[in-house]
Amino acid sequence: IVINNPAIEDHTFHFHGHNVQVIETGPFGNSSTIDREPVPHILSGPWPMWRDTVQVRAFEFIRVRFRADNPGVWFLHCHLAVHMYNGLAVVFVEAPDVLQQRQSVPEEMVEMCKRQGIHTQGNGAGNQGFDLTGLPPAVYPPS
Repeated sequence: IVINNPAIEDHTFHFHGHNVQVIETGPFGNSSTIDREPVPHILSGPWPMWRDTVQVRAFEFIRVRFRADNPGVWFLHCHLAVHMYNGLAVVFVEAPDVLQQRQSVPEEMVEMCKRQGIHTQGNGAGNQGFDLTGLPPAVYPPS
């Protein structure tokens, strides 16, 4: 996973359900607008440290890796609530086929979704595979 930070502020990202290894960091975008030393490009050594929270400095990127061995729905987000609210978050659905075999949604939850017109089958648009026809538009924070 690569996380780019084109902003003038640092972001702390937290991974739920996994620990990650930072394997690369470096400059991203126009870092000449901030007052600090140039950002070096760094590749990790052969045994990077495992962690569940990483700092992505202003105008830098990080590349992380993790072992996808924990089926579930996992959140990756900036630790500042206002940033998370503005969209600095993503949800990973890991091994959905295994997850469907191991867990079920209570029938009362399915009925609640149906009453609200929320799909209970298929992908996020209620379709099969990669067909996202009918998916609501992305929500962007007010500018």
